[in-house]
Amino acid sequence: MTVKTRIKKLGQSRYVAGRSIFYALKQTWLFAKFFFDSSYRSLVLGKMRFGKHYHQRPTFTTMNRYPLLFKECANYLSEVPNPEILSFGCSTGEEVFSIGQLIPQAHILGVDINPWCIRQAKKKTSNPNYSFMHRLAKEFVSSDGFDAIFCLAVFQRTENRTNENNAVADGFLFNQFESEIKILDEKLKPGGLMIIDNADFRFTDTTVSGKYTPLKSFEQNQIIRNRPVFDRNNQKISEKNNAYRIFVKG
Repeated sequence: MTVKTRIKKLGQSRYVAGRSIFYALKQTWLFAKFFFDSSYRSLVLGKMRFGKHYHQRPTFTTMNRYPLLFKECANYLSEVPNPEILSFGCSTGEEVFSIGQLIPQAHILGVDINPWCIRQAKKKTSNPNYSFMHRLAKEFVSSDGFDAIFCLAVFQRTENRTNENNAVADGFLFNQFESEIKILDEKLKPGGLMIIDNADFRFTDTTVSGKYTPLKSFEQNQIIRNRPVFDRNNQKISEKNNAYRIFVKG
């Protein structure tokens, strides 16, 4: 049995002393992590500073994580000379770089609520077609005219999937989801693409969804994901999500 496993078992001990040791070790570890792990420190401080704007807390990402969505967007915008694209919740930039490989003529803006992520993304590239900024930056607030907006694994909270009692969404609620969607809708051109995947709520439940239709040319637009979905009242309505992912603004 590893040391890590032994420590975890202390947290489930029937003895008060065992559980006390576990929580003391856990707090010590988190304290040390705060001072020595800049990513974790930024997450903690970000939650304190930016409150309701902090949706998805983990910063995990990879290159070409959604290849079908990126390719479909590239096909759709193939005749647009220099498309303007927004990666909303860009993490450390891999989504921006992946889209840029398929649409090299695009100007791509990556936006994230985590300042550490923005700093990491900026360090990785000198491409003048890529830019990164904070979610609450004045430049982003006033930005508009995008041909496509990506919101991938952004509008969610891990606990809504992993908690045993998740009949009601917690931490990230529908009113927050809809508020962000309304902001993004104002930034998207008519005829532009709204691309949403891995979300706790359905885009079609928002008040702005009437302006949009699913992209019909994309055969794999609607897929089933094994993740719960919640309604406008934050009540879980299904253990599976069967939502469209790419919408065209009318």
